[in-house]
Amino acid sequence: MIFLGLGLAEPVPDATTVWLFRQQLKQQGLIEELFEQFDRELIDQGYQAKGGQILDATLIPVTKQHNTKEEK
Repeated sequence: MIFLGLGLAEPVPDATTVWLFRQQLKQQGLIEELFEQFDRELIDQGYQAKGGQILDATLIPVTKQHNTKEEK
């Protein structure tokens, strides 16, 4: 919401809306131009986009089993 400049009371686009918009950009051949402009804006602000990976790991405590090998 912050990235798009939306307030709390404004509707947020859902995944389908974003996907349909991307498809329109793709059909018009504008995706590359859009990302090139986005890269220029990042560089102007002192950032550099690089390839990466997002990893989400949540650790959840579990109870330790006290079963013997025979019980298992």
